[in-house]
Amino acid sequence: MVSLQNERKPLRWSLVALLIFVGAFATLLLSNELWLFLLLRSRPSPLEYTQLKLSEEAKDELARLGLTPKDPVEVKNPLTGEKRTMHGRFLHVTDFHPDPYYKPGLSIDKMCHGGKGDASKYGDAILGCDAPLDLVYDTIDWIEDNLKDKIDFIVWTGDNVRHDNDRDYPRFEKDIFDSNEKISKIMHEKFDILPIPSLGNNDVYPHNLFAEGPTLQTREFYKIWRPFVPPSQLHLFNKGAYFFQEVIPGQLAVLSINTLYLYKSNPLVDSCDKKKDPGYKIFKWLGFVLKEMRRRGMKVWFTGHVPPTPKNYDISCLRKYIMWTHEYRDVIIGGLYGHMNIDHWVPLDAKMAYDSFDSKFKTLMRQSEFNTFEDDEEDGFTLEKVYDALNSSIPHDSVEEAPAFVDFARDIHVEAGVPKNKVNYMNTVRETMYADIKRAKKCGKLSERYAVAHVTASVVPTFNPGLRVWEYNITDLHNVKANDFGSWDSFFTQIDVLLEKDDGADYHDQFATFSDKVDAFKKDKTIPPKMPKNLPLGPAYDKQLFTPERYVQYYLDLKGINEGKKKFEYEFEYSTDKYDMEDLTVSEWLDLGRRLGAPVKQDSKEVTGIESTKKDKKLEVLWKQFLKHTFVDSNYENLDYGITG
Repeated sequence: MVSLQNERKPLRWSLVALLIFVGAFATLLLSNELWLFLLLRSRPSPLEYTQLKLSEEAKDELARLGLTPKDPVEVKNPLTGEKRTMHGRFLHVTDFHPDPYYKPGLSIDKMCHGGKGDASKYGDAILGCDAPLDLVYDTIDWIEDNLKDKIDFIVWTGDNVRHDNDRDYPRFEKDIFDSNEKISKIMHEKFDILPIPSLGNNDVYPHNLFAEGPTLQTREFYKIWRPFVPPSQLHLFNKGAYFFQEVIPGQLAVLSINTLYLYKSNPLVDSCDKKKDPGYKIFKWLGFVLKEMRRRGMKVWFTGHVPPTPKNYDISCLRKYIMWTHEYRDVIIGGLYGHMNIDHWVPLDAKMAYDSFDSKFKTLMRQSEFNTFEDDEEDGFTLEKVYDALNSSIPHDSVEEAPAFVDFARDIHVEAGVPKNKVNYMNTVRETMYADIKRAKKCGKLSERYAVAHVTASVVPTFNPGLRVWEYNITDLHNVKANDFGSWDSFFTQIDVLLEKDDGADYHDQFATFSDKVDAFKKDKTIPPKMPKNLPLGPAYDKQLFTPERYVQYYLDLKGINEGKKKFEYEFEYSTDKYDMEDLTVSEWLDLGRRLGAPVKQDSKEVTGIESTKKDKKLEVLWKQFLKHTFVDSNYENLDYGITG
């Protein structure tokens, strides 16, 4: 018996040694992220692509809607037999704000909840009430009847609840969940998995305030959005309500960012630079996801509710957002947002972001790789000056700890009601963003210094309701010969470990040594690595597969419908063709921005002359046309609301 035990000892120790070796090897793999290579090796793609032909009837229907007739592509998985037809179009819809208490004939002064008044069946532009249920449901029906079979996916950027703006009808957490569940159920029943939702600032209780999960709210949205969130991401979704969906497997994805973690009006947002902040964790997650998307050769749209502008984001979050979009300009196509109810776009200057980053962290930066842009000869705005011009606060933006008291008064805005001061806002955007766009030679060969964020009109009648259909290049989709890296299950199995991995000291920790802070700064996964020089630019810059080509904006003429002159029908408002844009690459947007901002720039230089005056008048006409579309043909720009308040 003793001899048998002695014989087993070497075997037992061998097993222990083997386990130690395996554990050490696994740790090494995780620390170097080599597991991605081993777990996600590529193999020939199982997808088959077949170009289809449009019928004449289909072409006529597209022409009626102002859309481009293009031959769709059938994507088939021969292993499952599953087929999906890609049309090269998608819909962006935002801010339904359905109000179950809205009744026609009630007083607008009482938010259309009581008293006698003139509230119309479908709502009244500008006057301040939320969306009648008839408007919301009939809008969804119109999309189903007119667009469902012509689009590939639906970007749906939040706020599916009425505003909390009537003390007689307080809004509770249960109301928020019920409203979101009802709208989500309708969207799923009518459009299956086409919608890709984002969390709005009114989809949470209290509005704007959203903590890192798991919480009751993340768990509820986990249930409500289960049909739209890939199962492998549900665990991570429960931590922060962000995810992505592959709309063409292995080729094209849409990434839904929880922008409330970047939003200045969320009291729980301190910054995106401290490890404890949910905004910091979003960028850490984003880094791993984008790295894997690049490895797979994928392209991605960013979507979310609150747009990345100085008006909305904490400066530390906006800096990082712009830096990530710049360093992954081979992958990211653009950003699609709602929240502001006005139709416009924002140029995002990478040099401006990096200059701001440098000014904050110059004492910790031991390398010059961040200084990648030439100094501008032209005077221009800094990121901090743009914040100031928009009366937007920059609290606790230093490496030191935040002060004990921060005044957030500048960031508090009254929700809903009659929109105020929006023309002034757009004039400031014109002055600080459009007029400040640099000359072409300062922007890179294909304008890669910049990225663009797009904000679309809302369904709620802040102005007239609006919808947008984007068209993008699928010309060569049927010729794609891509590798299949398999499902993302293995990636998400391991990402929890990477997200929880300690990167060292927090460089905002006042008790950390300077050496520890420098070390932590170098290890910070929320600071993007430089884009490799050998990578080509992506669809946002160079015409290729998935490049956005144009969009068509639709609107609802509420006045005409409410007066009985028109039936309920979204009409063609305009397309980007109106602005003489060949496509929707960044270069084209910057050219439009320069034209919109030129008169402001000329005024600052006091340029005179007959030719200059004629050109300025022509460009002022362009600006007026732009404002007309900004406020969705509601005539808001010509009313006193826009320049006062």
